[in-house]
Amino acid sequence: MSAFAAVAWIAILSASGLAEIVWRVGFDGNETVWIEVVQLGALLVLLGLVRTWRALRPLTAFVSALAALGGGLVALFLLERATGFTSWADRAPQYLVVPAESALLCLPTLIMLAVAFAFGFRRRELFLARGGLDTPSRIPGTCRRLAWSRLGPLAVVLFAVPLGAQLVLTTHTHSHLLTRVAEFLPLGIAFAAVNAAQEELRFRAVPLALAVPVVGGERAIWMTATAFGLGHWFGRPHGPSGVALTLLAGLVLAKAMLETRGLFWPWAIHAVQDVLIFAFLVLAST
Repeated sequence: MSAFAAVAWIAILSASGLAEIVWRVGFDGNETVWIEVVQLGALLVLLGLVRTWRALRPLTAFVSALAALGGGLVALFLLERATGFTSWADRAPQYLVVPAESALLCLPTLIMLAVAFAFGFRRRELFLARGGLDTPSRIPGTCRRLAWSRLGPLAVVLFAVPLGAQLVLTTHTHSHLLTRVAEFLPLGIAFAAVNAAQEELRFRAVPLALAVPVVGGERAIWMTATAFGLGHWFGRPHGPSGVALTLLAGLVLAKAMLETRGLFWPWAIHAVQDVLIFAFLVLAST
């Protein structure tokens, strides 16, 4: 692997949940802002490196956006504790906490997006468009092509089945709460729409737009999918199986984004899965 590719991988891993996984799983540590600070420090060191090493300068926008995201996450961590949000989240049901956390994550996501705009990237370059809904896609390992207007709905089902199985196996649910799922469905749909949008921007649209021109499409897809998977170890779906599922989803969603040049299919596929996740949050409440 070249130094160029190695720095790009180090940057995306520094912005992912890898450090938190190592700290909390490997060392049995507690959630702490210092993990976010260490990640931000690593990204700032990398930013200094790519700005001073001429051969690495094409990575400046990519690393800058990741560093901005890291700074936004540190600020959000401190803000949640200063405002009492964390104390509320410790007591409130998860079907209320998770949508609230997702909405708050729009802050660092918008900071990251602003940095991309500052580097001269335009809306369409950042996939901020519907995209070609009927764009053909080559099925991996074959010569066959299928339009995303058919692949999109198929992907919704193909991801929902293993996700549902994973949630059944890892979530303690209460069947008598099915009526509550219907009651809170509008909140679930709103959560899914917002969460899918901010995660598609944070994990895919901005990193892909900034990485593809300098590391190539295939490597950028794997980098963003890896970060997406690692970022869900403590999320939903969680654990090693959650990482595996979201990494696979990240590959498909990044492929959809690059091929259609837009957000619609990645967002739509993602949002449907989030509605399913929300339903299980309600079923797991007491």
